[in-house]
Amino acid sequence: MADKYIRQEFIDSTMEIFTTLFNDGSETTDGVYLYLLSEGTQTNVYGEQKYKTYKPPVLLVCHVRLVPTQGNEDVKGIKNQTTFKVPLQSLLDYNLGVTDNDLKVMRKGMMRYKDTYYVIDNITPSTYVEDTFLFYSFECTEAIDTTSLNVETEEPNE
Repeated sequence: MADKYIRQEFIDSTMEIFTTLFNDGSETTDGVYLYLLSEGTQTNVYGEQKYKTYKPPVLLVCHVRLVPTQGNEDVKGIKNQTTFKVPLQSLLDYNLGVTDNDLKVMRKGMMRYKDTYYVIDNITPSTYVEDTFLFYSFECTEAIDTTSLNVETEEPNE
């Protein structure tokens, strides 16, 4: 049986390491923005979305690994295959769960890093300690033709 105190110490320690070494998840440093698909996005009879709307983004602490690639299908040349390694605590800070259903919802979203948008191809957990995965790797492909997203506005509370 996992010790909850030890588990929390691992989670807190990995978050501290990432914020110290890579970024602190603030506007002034290199974090990654996660845009989740809005529930208000309309789908057609085939379950496709022609016009997607996203929730306001959340800024996650992460370690970024950019890998430029060139393939036969790339008309515009080089594109980036990118991995954003996010500590569990960064997701939990925004009440983002890590169940299978939560990961399916996140896979429908987009990420933005330094004014470049990325399609989320897969999310894989890693580093299993005390019955908990400490990191989640967002494996992404650069969305070459995307320069902006339709983001819903938050309604002011009155």
